[in-house]
Amino acid sequence: MLLAGCAGAPETDTYTHRAAMSGPDMDMTLDNLLESSEDRSYLVWLSAVRVRDNAWEARYYLEVRYEGANDAGFIDLAPGETLLLSVDGELMRFRGLGSDATRHETSRGTFVENALYEVDPEVIKRIAAANEVKVQVNGQARKLYREFKPINFQKFRNFVLAHMGGF
Repeated sequence: MLLAGCAGAPETDTYTHRAAMSGPDMDMTLDNLLESSEDRSYLVWLSAVRVRDNAWEARYYLEVRYEGANDAGFIDLAPGETLLLSVDGELMRFRGLGSDATRHETSRGTFVENALYEVDPEVIKRIAAANEVKVQVNGQARKLYREFKPINFQKFRNFVLAHMGGF
């Protein structure tokens, strides 16, 4: 794409992959870091994901991404119920296949792993419309706790508006 002058590409809160030859189309929230002022030895992201099966059908997921410093190591997300959300006080539990296939150490010496949790699309809409979301990720090595900040809600709202047809 050619851009005139110093105009740049519009900023977005989502990543979109469209490639008929290399797998399904996918949309996901971008850089939805759940910040913590208390523990900075690891980072946690929670993303909304849509994987399109065809023009009319899609599957929805929550994705947890973890990155730990070299002294923190892996969190070790096992298969099972490892993601808990409190959405406006209501506890929601999610099961996934774990992170075994995604664990790796980066060239910087940090430890990264991802886990997917298939969800009903209404879960993503409820998160986006909530006033308070508390996140608990239960790894075998440790439990992680985070809370949504205004930017996290905005990213989920933008995802719902852009990829789910709104509320």
